[in-house]
Amino acid sequence: MRSLTHRLFGLLLAAIAAALVVSSCSAPEEDVADASARVPTPEAGAIPVTVQQAYAPAIVEKAPTRIAALGVGDGDTLLALGVMPTTIAPFADPDQATAPWNAELIGDAKPVVLSNSSAALGDEIPKALATSPDLITAVGADPTRDQFDLLSKTAPTILRQARFEPWQVPWDAQTIQIGTAIGQPDLARRKVGETEAFLAGIRAKNPQFAGKTAVVVTSSPTGGVSVYGPEDGRAQTVAGYGLVFPPVLRDAITSGFYGELPAESLDRLDSADIVIAVDWEGSNDRLRSNPAFTRLEVARSGRVVYLPQEVGSAMSVPTLLTIPWVADQAVGPIAAAASAR
Repeated sequence: MRSLTHRLFGLLLAAIAAALVVSSCSAPEEDVADASARVPTPEAGAIPVTVQQAYAPAIVEKAPTRIAALGVGDGDTLLALGVMPTTIAPFADPDQATAPWNAELIGDAKPVVLSNSSAALGDEIPKALATSPDLITAVGADPTRDQFDLLSKTAPTILRQARFEPWQVPWDAQTIQIGTAIGQPDLARRKVGETEAFLAGIRAKNPQFAGKTAVVVTSSPTGGVSVYGPEDGRAQTVAGYGLVFPPVLRDAITSGFYGELPAESLDRLDSADIVIAVDWEGSNDRLRSNPAFTRLEVARSGRVVYLPQEVGSAMSVPTLLTIPWVADQAVGPIAAAASAR
């Protein structure tokens, strides 16, 4: 996923774009989802339901048959709950609906790809509406009130719970919110329980994680690093392993869930037991060749974990699908780093 700077700029563009979106939208023929969209039969008594959320409650009066995933990560959650959405907002490769963690569930289906939901939501709304959804999920998005009102004229639109900030919805809360809206609350709770048990298993197999701190960073072109705070998905991912964000770095998080450490302050990373560097377009190579970083104690003692871009992207949006896939790629290297001292 792109940096917060890109995202915040995109959110401004989204607010401007909202004024340009009209209630009757059309899209090119190739943007219309195929007939593979599917929704399982709701659980007994689960529909109708009123979903409490930001802006205003959503009332789902009848079982949905076509669900558009407008939020980042929403598509994964729907897939895990047995839904083939009409649209999907990817976060690894913006031009591809599938990723290693969801490709098997998508199969030959062709949901419409909303490639820029996190940065320019207004541009993606016409594409989503063109798929004729009777339910829209935007839990992993940040629509304006005008955009929400527009979407709600077409179909009940599901947002994050009001107690969460945009982009900071925990994976379990997202799952329950979406599962409730689609009439699968019991299945959603079971899936959450299974994933929590999976994470508990990781903690049990890696007792060296207990009491350790870890911070996720990405190298910046200026020689410093971007730091992802405890509310960010990447930090949520490693927290699931039992690792804790270093309290002394909390003041570096200046933009909600994101902040910067300039080159002259890289020594603050030595306060962490483990530093996890996620790649973004060659940033890990820059970090490995940065003398100010490589001479840090955390680097010299082998407690830096370098993860590839695709893994970092998956970490940024923990879901029922990304959590086990990321663990397969990341737990081993993190465990080795945790044992280095």
